Amino acid sequence: SQVKTATVYGAAHGSVSSVIWDLPFGEPSTLNPPDTANYSSALIADNLCDSLLLLNPNYSISPNLATLTQPNPLTLVFDLRKGVKFWDGHEMTSKDVAYSLKQTFSPNAVIGALFSDVKSVTVTGEFQVTVHLKQSNGLIATGMAGLGGDIQEAAFAQKAGSKLGTPKVGLMCSGPYELAKWNSGNDIVLRANPNYWNSAHRAHIKSITLDFITNSTTLAESLKSGQISGAYEIPPSVIPALEKSSTGHVIFGVPSQEYLALDVANPGGVLGNMGVRKAFWETVNSKQLSEASYNGSAQSNYTDLVETAWNNAATSPAVKALWQKAYDGFRNARKNWGSASSIAAAKKLALASGYHGQPIVIGILAGDQTMALDAEIIQSNASKAGLNVTIHAMQPLAYGNASYESSARAGLSLYLAPQFNVTPNPLEQMGFDEGPSSVYNYTGFKSQTVQNDLAKAFMTADPIARAKLEIAVQQGFESSLAAESILQLDEVVYLNSKLSGAITSFAYLDSPSLASIGAAH
Repeated sequence: SQVKTATVYGAAHGSVSSVIWDLPFGEPSTLNPPDTANYSSALIADNLCDSLLLLNPNYSISPNLATLTQPNPLTLVFDLRKGVKFWDGHEMTSKDVAYSLKQTFSPNAVIGALFSDVKSVTVTGEFQVTVHLKQSNGLIATGMAGLGGDIQEAAFAQKAGSKLGTPKVGLMCSGPYELAKWNSGNDIVLRANPNYWNSAHRAHIKSITLDFITNSTTLAESLKSGQISGAYEIPPSVIPALEKSSTGHVIFGVPSQEYLALDVANPGGVLGNMGVRKAFWETVNSKQLSEASYNGSAQSNYTDLVETAWNNAATSPAVKALWQKAYDGFRNARKNWGSASSIAAAKKLALASGYHGQPIVIGILAGDQTMALDAEIIQSNASKAGLNVTIHAMQPLAYGNASYESSARAGLSLYLAPQFNVTPNPLEQMGFDEGPSSVYNYTGFKSQTVQNDLAKAFMTADPIARAKLEIAVQQGFESSLAAESILQLDEVVYLNSKLSGAITSFAYLDSPSLASIGAAH
């Protein structure tokens, strides 16, 4: 059956001894929270490691390991909860929190670019940590709910060194699940933490085995048979088959903060030529993509910034009107991309720009039928304009690494991937995509005007003034055609009928979501 729900499906009514769950997009490369800004790794890290603040299913934020006060715009004071113990029995103190935050805020961390406005992290008491900012930045406090605020035991992490978060060493946290075993290439086993400090959020499933199935057909058959009890990020290609399943439910969590992004993978290469790059984008038909392969779970999007970043319940009508006007301008200019006239214009532009059949290589995840069909449609439309697009199916580990390692994108012209925002706030995605030091700024986009406006936006408290600055940033970045979020995606979950209590909003990724699932009866 199919169910639509915004936040949570049912409630857990009892414990379950063991469950097999499938990870989105295969085996992670690390479980170290500052480097887990990807689906599989983030899901696990946020069930193992408690965060300072808690992201709730409706995107509200609550105290968790700490309560937050801000005596002024440049100071964040975290008063820590006492009695929280790591899995090894050691009590969490401010030393652990300060260590963890310094790792998160490091420019070497995958998510570090979001926290470049942090000036210092100081231990101001045995159970108090103070963060000082270089300039006002409202997104940093929000970032403490989820990966940015995940806390590890400092002594364990320091001893582990570069092996922290790997199959051999693992990590040491205080979350509702413990890392029992990581069988590299096979599965990861989580065990319920018997001494979890938060009785209201203890895990209902005693043991969860996380599989790495990335083949859409195999996953669908395993879910229908009941061999696997559930999964997030269900491939759209198998939605019709799973809707007919007698063992469980397909659940649409809407609205979502997810999108299908198509990024220029490198600053150079064939798409380093702006004429060829523009010609390619003229052939991309987002409406055709949504209708061909998503079975009602995707809608067209016409800017790099996904529409739900600003078109959501947290945005005031006045601010939403500003964004809508700006967005309509891009939609009107781009809604004909992929049409016969646009493809004809793209063919002329490519030739005039000196294009002579060089391969334009698009990287996708091997085994994902939906992504393969997307790439084939993109390839077909581009060929009509004389553009030679080739498809490179990448194994899960290499594909995941390509999202944040430039060396893993060597040889790629384009990178097609589902991506996400943690919070419904334009500044999060802008910080990642436009930040000159961000690992997600694949083309090395840099504009002093854009950077100045972005910095001002982070410091601006007035919503209307901030929206105007953000829209100016968007205008500047869109001219580079470096990346586009071509589709807005719904969160699609499959849950066995024997289970209930699943978080179905996209907040599942940055919260201990597996702990809320339990017996349906």
